[in-house]
Amino acid sequence: MLRAAQRLASRSSRLPVPCLLGLDHAAIGVFGRNITIPESQGPRVKDLKRSLAWYHGVLGLRHMFVDDPMFNGPIAMVGVNDIPLLALLRLPDNEQPLVGSREQRGHFALRTKPEDFETWRESLPDLLRLHRAHDLQSLWLEEQDYGRQRSLFFQDPDTNEIEVAAWFR
Repeated sequence: MLRAAQRLASRSSRLPVPCLLGLDHAAIGVFGRNITIPESQGPRVKDLKRSLAWYHGVLGLRHMFVDDPMFNGPIAMVGVNDIPLLALLRLPDNEQPLVGSREQRGHFALRTKPEDFETWRESLPDLLRLHRAHDLQSLWLEEQDYGRQRSLFFQDPDTNEIEVAAWFR
């Protein structure tokens, strides 16, 4: 087990995070005919420091506005190419991450180039293992082919569901 971890750690210096273009879409579940937009504007997390490291290590998203106290307390912005994409929101101490299906919790999708999708598909299992934040963090990965769009679904350390999507037509 230790040797496998050492091999993975030695590979990590050679394991680049594939390119992301930006936010593709956000999906929320709706009930009946009434549409409710949740108050949060991004993933809800228990530990911002841990999540900042994970989103950087797995997705290449950088902490933005580091010198701005408004984005270094209960909110931290992450993004690519100096463009903020996600607000990581610290969960209050008395709240737990949401549980349920993709339709109940919603998810967000980050877009990649079609030519980078295979790199994501090949790299993501190792990136998830390498940046596993705690023993209970899921390493689940699901691939979906929607014809014109291919997607990879996985979870962050707080069970927020993430999709990396590429459009082929």
